Amino acid sequence: MTTAPPAEQAWLLRLGELRFRVFSGAPVVEVSPAQWGLDDRAVRQAAAGRRYRETPPGQAGFLRFEFAPGSFPPHFDRGPGTDADRRRLGKLLAGQEQFWASTRRLRLGRADVGAVAAAAGMTVVAEAADPTDRLLLLRRSGLPDEELRSRTRQRITRAQVWAGVGGLFAACAVAALVWGRLTDRALGPLLLVFGAAASLLVTGVAMRVVAGRSPRLPWLDAQFDGRSHAAVPYPVSLSTELLAEVASRYGYFYGGPVTTGRNETSHLFVKCRPGLVFGTPALPGPPGFEPPAGSPEREQWLRNHLDGRDELWISVRHAKLPPARIAEIAGGEGLSALAHFADPTDLILLLRRPSAPPRAPRKFRMSFAGFLVPAAWALLCFGGGAVTAVLDGDEHLFAVGAFLAVLGVPPLLWVLRVFPRSTRVGWLAGEFTGKAGVTFFSGQFDVSPELERRIAGYHGYAFRSETHTQAQGRLVTYVRYR
Repeated sequence: MTTAPPAEQAWLLRLGELRFRVFSGAPVVEVSPAQWGLDDRAVRQAAAGRRYRETPPGQAGFLRFEFAPGSFPPHFDRGPGTDADRRRLGKLLAGQEQFWASTRRLRLGRADVGAVAAAAGMTVVAEAADPTDRLLLLRRSGLPDEELRSRTRQRITRAQVWAGVGGLFAACAVAALVWGRLTDRALGPLLLVFGAAASLLVTGVAMRVVAGRSPRLPWLDAQFDGRSHAAVPYPVSLSTELLAEVASRYGYFYGGPVTTGRNETSHLFVKCRPGLVFGTPALPGPPGFEPPAGSPEREQWLRNHLDGRDELWISVRHAKLPPARIAEIAGGEGLSALAHFADPTDLILLLRRPSAPPRAPRKFRMSFAGFLVPAAWALLCFGGGAVTAVLDGDEHLFAVGAFLAVLGVPPLLWVLRVFPRSTRVGWLAGEFTGKAGVTFFSGQFDVSPELERRIAGYHGYAFRSETHTQAQGRLVTYVRYR
């Protein structure tokens, strides 16, 4: 198991306790960054994430904040539901001692959930909300505060499903190999292997649909049972902000990513006793991106790209020019820096001509290329091999076409990465088309999650959920809040 360094983990734990134990809804909060071992910027970001607005401090060495939810994007509010949805929740609560209710998945408002829970002899004891969903913890009286009640039966986990499907695929592959050795026909074994591969794809899609729409969340707090550390897989159709807030209800706080022996990355949450907020200050946060010195060749490259453009996204790491010099050259071409986004990996500039009309969103999103290009290649190889095999009467030609398809599809899933970084950043910005929600594989653009979320926020989108895949990395979903 590989975790974050101790100093970084201590910094993350203090930040988590500050966010969820201090900025917990109190009208006014005063924080001493020195006592917490955090810099002012980290404290301000934590406050903004919990919908607190900074006000003039009351004493030296402290930062003062007031709770101002009206100044931030509203939390999720489903509104009243139907009688059918209320009856469904009543059936789900039958025989349950505690139940995490998602108002988005249940299609019910908070008042509806509270009324159905009261009729079932349960009360709302905790709540977690963000712009993507609202979770309510319903419990019967007499239960301990933190311990999860034992289950009457074991539930099948995602890992067990994948292990079963993977075993089926391996068995089909072995059977196809034996079949091919015993006979001279290649078509049957190939169809068997591709049928097994199709079952893997269908299983993955079905698991995502079930996990994303099922109103049951039995796994949500199962790991927070009093153990010192809990490794929680990346949640499906649930924002990491909500997961962190649920963990904080049980005294757990985010301690960085953790990699197990199977190369699976999960969230590590650490159990912290109340009051464990001070200690040896951790190392300062990661440094910002240091822009390069620049060269005349890169300046000419930038002028060529600015020629005739009304809008351009520029990666400073790709441009290899200081931001001030980029803004100066863009100003000479009639463009100005409209926005910038920075993290330790890069600094992104949005250059735009003031007189340019608003840019209409593209109907075709470049993330589609990650599906269309591999599909076109597979169709070309399979179709060409099949037609040639029929015309020549040689089944081995179909096998050659299938081999080329299998060989070419994996690298083509990442085809966007062959393009320059600035181009990919512009395509990433084009994913936010103004629809209510967008989903795409972010690994194709090779942009850090921090920059990705800041670009999304600029377009009025908030992070909703992410799923890690072996084929194309992170599948992320963003929802529009303005």
